[in-house]
Amino acid sequence: MVEDNATARTALRGHLMSIANLSVSSFASGVELKAALKKQNFELLLMDYHLGEGKSGVEWVQILRESGFIRPSTGIIFLTSDRSPQTIGRVMDLQPDVLLIKPYTIASLTRQINHYLSYRDFVKNVLHALDNKQVERAVSIVRAKIKDGIPPRLVGDIRKLYARLLFESGEIRRALSIYDDVLTRSDKVLWAQWGKVKCQYASGQWPECKDHLGDMVNSSLARDKAFEWLASISFEQNAYDQVEKYLDEINFSELSLPAAKMKTIAFQKQDKVVEAIDLLQRKRAMHRSAKDRFNDFTFELAEFYLFLAEESPETNRSESLSQARKLVGIAGRSQGDPQALQKRDYLLAFSAVLDGDVEKAIHLLEGDYVDNYLRTEPSVLVIAAKVHHGLGDERKAGELLLMAKQKNAELQAVLEQVMNDELIFSGGESLGLNHQQAVSINETGTQLFIEGLFSKAMKHFYDAFQLSPKTAAFGLNLLQCMIEADIGVYRKYRLKQLIEKVTALTLNETNKARLEQLVLLAQEHAL
Repeated sequence: MVEDNATARTALRGHLMSIANLSVSSFASGVELKAALKKQNFELLLMDYHLGEGKSGVEWVQILRESGFIRPSTGIIFLTSDRSPQTIGRVMDLQPDVLLIKPYTIASLTRQINHYLSYRDFVKNVLHALDNKQVERAVSIVRAKIKDGIPPRLVGDIRKLYARLLFESGEIRRALSIYDDVLTRSDKVLWAQWGKVKCQYASGQWPECKDHLGDMVNSSLARDKAFEWLASISFEQNAYDQVEKYLDEINFSELSLPAAKMKTIAFQKQDKVVEAIDLLQRKRAMHRSAKDRFNDFTFELAEFYLFLAEESPETNRSESLSQARKLVGIAGRSQGDPQALQKRDYLLAFSAVLDGDVEKAIHLLEGDYVDNYLRTEPSVLVIAAKVHHGLGDERKAGELLLMAKQKNAELQAVLEQVMNDELIFSGGESLGLNHQQAVSINETGTQLFIEGLFSKAMKHFYDAFQLSPKTAAFGLNLLQCMIEADIGVYRKYRLKQLIEKVTALTLNETNKARLEQLVLLAQEHAL
């Protein structure tokens, strides 16, 4: 359990000890929890939402999940006295197992804990499979349990788990049918609404996804998150002015770090560098008394200055590099966390590479934590790739970019995924590694296509064409996959737009003939 109020922490611990034969560890902050998770795992986390001036309980769960400190099987119960729609919405977006509003009664706490323990016991084999990354096995176990019969009190929990597992295993249409069925019975179920959004987005049904999000912005519980999703889709479509407009709908004080970062990139893409720097400086100033948030925005501003230096002529980099180094020094001061130290040293090494000081860059990479990438963020892996490329190690640079792409695919937050995709693409483009990666992704897509797994194949062909947009074969593969799957729209491409884009490329005779055949096939399918 994590509760920053000592009195409430003691009382809650006493209640928990009286409910069941539980071993309870209590912590006052997310930092304390993270330190404990390095040594042990917990089956259930009870998180307070407000944890002093630092990160919220929701932010800590997101961070610890993404960095692998919290297992997929770990149950999450949130406690909060904050009844504001924004807070409740953020908690529900995490899809916790239970949300308890303070002041709660001992009876309600006991009932919810016992219900969760019953559910956990019923699905223990499923959770074990999840922890071992055996999603297909987890799905088959749930199917067998459904066939054998689910206790009535657990039906809702099992449907929620089953839909999540189907989504993770790539059976997106089946997952979507569960969410649709739940929403047919009650259109206010938030976890089903977000599940539907994620399915529509992942399957490339962006027009339908945007329509659904357009309805959700009218819900006080979903408003801010819906605008973040709409901004993410616009970002992928290079509609940066629209990104700015959507994120302007969110109160500045409520703008999350990923949303603020996306807005700065949108500003940069529109040549509004001054506005981007001002935004990050204002967010830093807001959190001056909260060390962890302040450091996050300080690192972010340092990265922005580094990217400005990277895009500038070598003779005009000194001011941006000086600002970046100063900011990294502030954020990296008194850091004991290996992840933060690694981030600090790679940012400083990148600054040295851009400054032409290879010896300093090599010296900065001597720490024993620098090459441990188990918990490294995708964005830091991109910077690491640029550093190693600058030091002449192209092989390692390629490996780090590939690792960044793999890690990014596992993230839950769409904002971070979209921005990291942009960083990975631009990083690979500047290092000349994108086409090589596209070839590998296209080969995997081809194998999936041969096996008839069109949805999975389509994402690979799309990614390959994004990485290497002048390679006609990748665009033709995507086109054929859309036609075979009877899909007229996939992500940012309508079929007509894709045909026009491929037609505009330099085509050899084989590709011309193939394009003509596919156009005829599309007409036959009336797509």
